[in-house]
Amino acid sequence: MTIETLEVGTKVRVLGGPFVGRVGVISELDGRGGALVTLGLLSARVLLENLRPAREAMRPSMKTSHRKSPQKTATGEGQGVHASASRSKKTRSPRRSTSK
Repeated sequence: MTIETLEVGTKVRVLGGPFVGRVGVISELDGRGGALVTLGLLSARVLLENLRPAREAMRPSMKTSHRKSPQKTATGEGQGVHASASRSKKTRSPRRSTSK
């Protein structure tokens, strides 16, 4: 691929300089061998020799972002869950004071 294929609006990857590895979009071309590249919220001047068109790589899809449900035991309760721990403070008997 040649530098002539780079034009305004092209999605590019930076190959050199302080922004190496970043992907951005060319917003302006100057006549001095550089381009103004928008990298997210930042725009930076990058030499055309340090830019290549970004390939549209497919990201691998994730199976799920949800947690797995807890394993059920023979008693039907989840592991690590105790019946006494599930009672609210309102249903517990009040503590007895130790002062006499």
